Amino acid sequence: MLLGILSDTHGDVPRTQAAVEIFRRKEVQEVVHCGDVGSREVVKLLSEFRTHYVHGNTDSRGSLRKAILECGQTYYESVGILVREGKQIAFLHGDDWRTYGELLHSQRFDLICSGHTHQFEWQMEGKTYLLNPGALHRTPSPSVAILELPAMRVCREMIKTGYYPSPT
Repeated sequence: MLLGILSDTHGDVPRTQAAVEIFRRKEVQEVVHCGDVGSREVVKLLSEFRTHYVHGNTDSRGSLRKAILECGQTYYESVGILVREGKQIAFLHGDDWRTYGELLHSQRFDLICSGHTHQFEWQMEGKTYLLNPGALHRTPSPSVAILELPAMRVCREMIKTGYYPSPT
């Protein structure tokens, strides 16, 4: 199974379109968005995939939740938990360090995905992998991650800066 993971889109439609094209090309089955979505347009673009969302510190909870539910997607508030291919996956935005620490120190999860820092991270602490896919907006190196399950292999995919798809 391939899982697409992104964060910190901040409403950046062109870079989100580029991420969607990568997810299509790589044939991801589901997408996890680790917050700071930023706009209804981002939710609509990702709606071709089964997408799981948490809110970020810059998201308006009410309008974000409404947009996600209108697109038939899943909204988890602050922390989402999935089990895929036998792997326990938690995801959150990452601005609440206390919750992040509690999830990590529980050693209950095979993977914790987060955003917020706008920096790519892939490391292991104890028995838990930590993944931050980077950001699509407010970064000189926009990126998303593709996670292969159950192997727990990650590929960082860079988004071309200034990418603007041709009009349809």
